[in-house]
Amino acid sequence: MSQYTEDEAIEFPDETASPADDTESELRQQLAQSEEKLAYLSAEFENYKRQTTRRLDEERTRAKRRVLEEIFPAIDNFNLALQHAGTAKDVATLKVGLDFIAQQLETALKSAGLEPIETQGATFDPTKHDALEELEIEGAEAGTIIEETQRGYTLDGQVLRPSRVKVAK
Repeated sequence: MSQYTEDEAIEFPDETASPADDTESELRQQLAQSEEKLAYLSAEFENYKRQTTRRLDEERTRAKRRVLEEIFPAIDNFNLALQHAGTAKDVATLKVGLDFIAQQLETALKSAGLEPIETQGATFDPTKHDALEELEIEGAEAGTIIEETQRGYTLDGQVLRPSRVKVAK
């Protein structure tokens, strides 16, 4: 007689399962985990890009604001000069006020990194100057700038706008 009753089931190892099935199951589980991790990292990276863009935009706005706050006094003084231009007794007084305003603007722009390109007595440099005209001037060395028609500027060492000049032949 058997020691087990008919109601009791005897469990035998599954002869159809193989080590390859176990490996495939593990690989599927690892793939699912990797896909989940990839989705998470992808979402994190998108959040990072949005935050970085927002921070850059905020910094640009702050930089613009600083420059404008530096320029406000010159704008205010220019508006005052316009108001009093009609009642000014002499042109010399008006010129002194305008010179002061120009100096305020230059100071504000310099604090933002803007520098004028010096041309007086300089040799023509196509990376900094636009030649409008070549003139024959007695005693002037060829390639020497003889007149600036429009001032050029650099911003943090890079040419923002080249100077427009007349050059000796």
